[in-house]
Amino acid sequence: MRITGGNLTSRIIPAQFANHVRPSTDRVRESLFNTLNHQKGISETQILDLFSGSGIIALEFLSRGANNVYSIDKDKKNISHQKAIQKSWELNRWHVIFGDALTPQKSIEKLGLAMPAFDIIFADPPYDMPDIQGLVSILMPLLADQGWLIIEHKPQLVFAEQELLKKEYGSTTMTIFAKE
Repeated sequence: MRITGGNLTSRIIPAQFANHVRPSTDRVRESLFNTLNHQKGISETQILDLFSGSGIIALEFLSRGANNVYSIDKDKKNISHQKAIQKSWELNRWHVIFGDALTPQKSIEKLGLAMPAFDIIFADPPYDMPDIQGLVSILMPLLADQGWLIIEHKPQLVFAEQELLKKEYGSTTMTIFAKE
């Protein structure tokens, strides 16, 4: 895997994360970040990356100028992998947190960090996770005004909430919700 844009472009991410991780493809990431750059902006943002897996999404945000990225995952191998990259690349704006992505505030505050309002929340839950649609009501209150919630999921999933944008890439769909 490689970073597709920003000041860390083309840096290679070692594949030392848990076997069940399904990293977003280069094509999906490039399309997502093109959309974000043209419609939202990334520079100086507060980002929450949930079910962070390999850490590639967090690294893409940092590479493109995000102010801080908080990554939460409950797999110790994934967290160890992310912390190794964080340390070797000296990424002190990347907060790698072992915790439950369904209770991000608790996970962040247990480390003594202040809970910011997030400009963008990216969630890539396991495709077979029950009630992925429930993430919208859990995560929307954590967004700043005009913030975006992006959920990566299988194409068959339907949300009750009004989406801002939906993009399909084969077996992957990104649905974006906006906080007014």
